[in-house]
Amino acid sequence: MLNEEVDDSEFFQQDFTTASEWEIFNARLEEIFHEWKLSYVTSGYHASLEQNQLSLCEWTHLKERIKFADVELDVVRYKANIPGRELTGEDGVRDGCQAFVDLMANENDYCIVDQKVDDGQLHPLAQWYGLREFVVVVPVKNSITNESQIGILMSSIHIAVSESGCDVPVFVQVLDKVQNVFLGVCESGSTRLSFDIVHLNVTPPTCKYLSGLLDVFKGKIGVSYADPVAVSVRFTYSLTKFLSASFAVSKNIPFSNNGEDEKDSTISLPFGVAIDPVSELILHCTWPHVADNVVVDSQSYSDFDPLTAPVWTLRARFEDAPVCYMSDCVQEFLQVSESRRAITEYFPELAVGATQNLEGTKALERLTESKIPTLSSVIPGIATSGGKKDTIKLEGPLNDELLKDMLYYLFPDAQNDASHQYHIPSAGQTEFDPLKIKSAHPDSLVHRLAKLLAACNSYYGGKRAVAQLWAEFAQEMRYRVERCIYIPGVAAGFPDSRTCLLHQKLQMLNVCMERRRIREGGLPFSMTGGGGSGEGGAEGREGNHDSEDEFFDCSDEDEEESKRRHAPWNQPVGRLSKLGKMLLVDSDEPLYIPITQEPVPKTEDQLEDDAEVMLKLGPGSELCTQMMSASLLSDMESFKAANPAGKLEDFIRWYSPRDWIEEDTDERDPFGRKGHLSSRMMIPGNTWQTVWDDARPVPARRQRRLFDDAKEAEKVLHYFDSRSLGQIAQLTMAALFHSALRTLQDEAGTDSEIIPSFAENFEKVMSTCCKLSRENWISSAPTPRGTSVKKFESLLSDITQLENVIIQVRSLRKKLFPPPEDETEPALDKTTVEKAMLSQLLKALETELDDGAKSTISKRVLGMFTEAKMAANEQANEQTVALVSFMLADGAYFTLPDPVEKQFTLRLGGKTINKGMGSPQFMRAILTHNEFRLCGAFSQNTTFY
Repeated sequence: MLNEEVDDSEFFQQDFTTASEWEIFNARLEEIFHEWKLSYVTSGYHASLEQNQLSLCEWTHLKERIKFADVELDVVRYKANIPGRELTGEDGVRDGCQAFVDLMANENDYCIVDQKVDDGQLHPLAQWYGLREFVVVVPVKNSITNESQIGILMSSIHIAVSESGCDVPVFVQVLDKVQNVFLGVCESGSTRLSFDIVHLNVTPPTCKYLSGLLDVFKGKIGVSYADPVAVSVRFTYSLTKFLSASFAVSKNIPFSNNGEDEKDSTISLPFGVAIDPVSELILHCTWPHVADNVVVDSQSYSDFDPLTAPVWTLRARFEDAPVCYMSDCVQEFLQVSESRRAITEYFPELAVGATQNLEGTKALERLTESKIPTLSSVIPGIATSGGKKDTIKLEGPLNDELLKDMLYYLFPDAQNDASHQYHIPSAGQTEFDPLKIKSAHPDSLVHRLAKLLAACNSYYGGKRAVAQLWAEFAQEMRYRVERCIYIPGVAAGFPDSRTCLLHQKLQMLNVCMERRRIREGGLPFSMTGGGGSGEGGAEGREGNHDSEDEFFDCSDEDEEESKRRHAPWNQPVGRLSKLGKMLLVDSDEPLYIPITQEPVPKTEDQLEDDAEVMLKLGPGSELCTQMMSASLLSDMESFKAANPAGKLEDFIRWYSPRDWIEEDTDERDPFGRKGHLSSRMMIPGNTWQTVWDDARPVPARRQRRLFDDAKEAEKVLHYFDSRSLGQIAQLTMAALFHSALRTLQDEAGTDSEIIPSFAENFEKVMSTCCKLSRENWISSAPTPRGTSVKKFESLLSDITQLENVIIQVRSLRKKLFPPPEDETEPALDKTTVEKAMLSQLLKALETELDDGAKSTISKRVLGMFTEAKMAANEQANEQTVALVSFMLADGAYFTLPDPVEKQFTLRLGGKTINKGMGSPQFMRAILTHNEFRLCGAFSQNTTFY
């Protein structure tokens, strides 16, 4: 029997040395604490915290997920990244725990509770205890409400902290997560600190005052200390109704006729916010450090009178997303950029081929005129000598009077006593700026048109009003081109690729009209005052002179000599002047500069089209060569006409001097004729040689025009007529954003020095707008929204923030600082104090008021509180404002409402009466109207207890 084998399947073969789930959980906790290096005195002491430093600094978060039984838990480490050196024994600091030091320091008692950090608000444990580092164990799904589970979990925390030597506080979140109840422990040497929180919806009567809280605190300690309890008290008052101090901004809509002098005022985008951007002013009355044996605070009497508090601080809270007038207007117009509807969908009578009642006597005129009604048809009195055109009148949301004001604003030259003249500097007065937004001059026709289109879309009828105004603008362009009337508000010269496409198109129209005037014998616009008012050829035909003769720089003797040298059929024509003392290569005749055709102006879209065509044709294509050499051929023909005996070498000496390689000059022939062509000109069959062989001696005035001004002008007019609503918005979007940024800069004014980081943020917005103004729209992409729309929306959000903060400054100034006539302090000192305080308030920081309740700002704050209290008690009437003004002069009438929150912070430390050195004790009580919270941290010596 003794030798009988034992069956392996018997139960007493079970291995009782296997670790349980609870032991595995504890071991994993210890392992995490070791990985995070939370052992005793590894980090040393750090300098004391400054006020609100925990709210403003960055926090580092580390997270590990573990599982105990069927419950998943997150172990999260929170650590404030606070700069500054560590304090060692050389600084006279004893070894100990950083958490104990933070609890006993009152510099950071009251944090800004709504100050945002990386993942939201500041953690409640950092707010209540002032800890810079702690660990929290949080259930992933359901809350831990069972007392047995809480007890087991806390036991595991105690074991893991003790075994790992962790001196960082470790907490467990229990009960409902909404309640923010945490239990915790911290051990350092022989001292154990236990954290506990009590949360109630109703404040117990015994805990409403300091006397009752002291009884709770001392009863929990159970040990008598030699020093009194250090008490820190803060009362918080909230003001949300400002009444007479409320800041309101009226919406200044262009041409809304809000005032009689509206027409004489500057037309700009509406600026401001729909509501007061300051949602709340928070006043804190603080007693930072008092002993419990020198103050009384009970139901019958209290020493804590807010008007006698030594420290007064003020904070401002702002509306999260108020409606900003300018940004809202731009946002609505930005949505128009996605529309693909044509103008003819809103006004079918503009469609080509629509049924019209044509009069027999004007049938030909009806067939050739624009389908868009002329400006003169809706605005009597501005038609020129050409008379009033017979066109269709559009019936849209813009009435005749409003449309007249808008068009006079766009075209002030159509009015005798114009109120809105353009002020555009000449080309020589402006320098090229590579960081400049690609739009146009701020006071240009493009900017004015962009602002009016946005205003029409937001306030005067939406997209139909946009279509009506654009149709009138397009008709005015055709009307002016037909009569050669200068377009105002456009920079002079050829189309400038540094400006937006719409501005380039308008420049092209002015160039076309100027070429036409010169061709018909008139003077350029610059020589007729800039804005021609009559028909193009009327003024110029009086002299009926040939413009080529104006620059004729040849003497009569030279003319006679040239006639003798050349046959009658080969006489030189089209000469401008001699080219210095240079002579022709194979002749002793002087080399003359020919009169050539003007360069061909092109807008950037035409240049892109030409580049695309050449790319498709390829470099060897004959058509490509003709396109590239058209201007060269014209210049060669003009040169041959002016220099009948000239050769290709002579042309190169004038046209491309770098391709003429001069040899050693001979004293007997100092005219630069000794030399040869460059290597690229000597390549057989090169373009220069081919074009020279094909060129005929034809002066510029007899050549086929390189630039057909009538055809190019019609292209631009057709371009305007055929734009859809989305394309109209895209053409003017860069100018609209440019105007918005200019408005921001003007409205900010000197306040830009107060607004935190305004210069940096504005520069960032300008740089972004500069880049977007040079990007092509992708409105026809297969994606639901074009990429440019998204980028402009992102830019607009930054503009909205800047617009909002400018109004915030104005609102705070009205509430806190007296108007100029009430100033009693020196202007310089007052300005400095005002700037410093406003800058702090804009950062949502607490700003200390000098002299407590006695300062001027404190009296204004008290006056607003008193006015709000009277209104709440239904005592406010028409005399309220006058009464408050009187109270500002006599503080005896100031009253404050009940505080919205009371905080009492109690601390004890140092020696006990009969048990030696005591450990730190801490308790914070937070009392509000619907919540009561006690946050305690009580310590004991584990060696003796």
